[in-house]
Amino acid sequence: MQVNRRFSGGLSFNGNYVWSHFLDDQDSAGWGGRGGSQTFQNAHNPAANYGNSNFDVRNALKGSLVYQLPVGKGKKFLHSNPYLDAIVGGWQTSATMVVHSGQPFTVLTSSNNSEADNPGSSFNASQYPNVVGNAHPSHQSIHNWYNVAAFAQPTAGTFGDEVRNSLRGPDLSEIDLSLGKNFSIREGIGLQFRIDGYNIFNHPSFGEPNTGVAFGTGGVPTSSSTITTTTIGPRQFQLNARISF
Repeated sequence: MQVNRRFSGGLSFNGNYVWSHFLDDQDSAGWGGRGGSQTFQNAHNPAANYGNSNFDVRNALKGSLVYQLPVGKGKKFLHSNPYLDAIVGGWQTSATMVVHSGQPFTVLTSSNNSEADNPGSSFNASQYPNVVGNAHPSHQSIHNWYNVAAFAQPTAGTFGDEVRNSLRGPDLSEIDLSLGKNFSIREGIGLQFRIDGYNIFNHPSFGEPNTGVAFGTGGVPTSSSTITTTTIGPRQFQLNARISF
């Protein structure tokens, strides 16, 4: 769903919302791991890997807004004085927003014992754990993103029953702002100075949690589901100057 509107007063905006669901048994990106990890258990049975795609972002909301101040040369107000125009004319501000739900991930066993009794039979790269409980904690945080106690090490020589990409990482959100001024040097030549602010509210968007679960004595998980990375950097500002002709 998309909305576009351009007003005569120098204001325009665009907004779009996308709901989608993407399932497959394997996927890859041109950037390799940047598109998500490529996990599988049994190369002889790709259908067993069917689940949410690495690119299955269910909800995405994006928008942009541009506002040219209605003052100065060619505008509605204060357009007759060239000296005043040099001060208050040509200003423009804009904003962009991106908000989308988290990307899916797969919990893996830190120790792969699926080929213990039949080496080389599966040609597997990873082993999924067995699901023995509710993986969604009642109080989710970056220190406890999923319940590690909900998983167990499969019996040696077997595959786990977890569904690929059944859990989701944190949502992402970013708002950028820009403020610039345009100067007309002479006909056909313009100069623009602009300051851009990225992640202007310094809101953290976190990466995936630790996805490897280790099991100790008695099959008790010894690892955590802590998140230690971010997907968007801290607030930054950038100054730009551009000549157009």
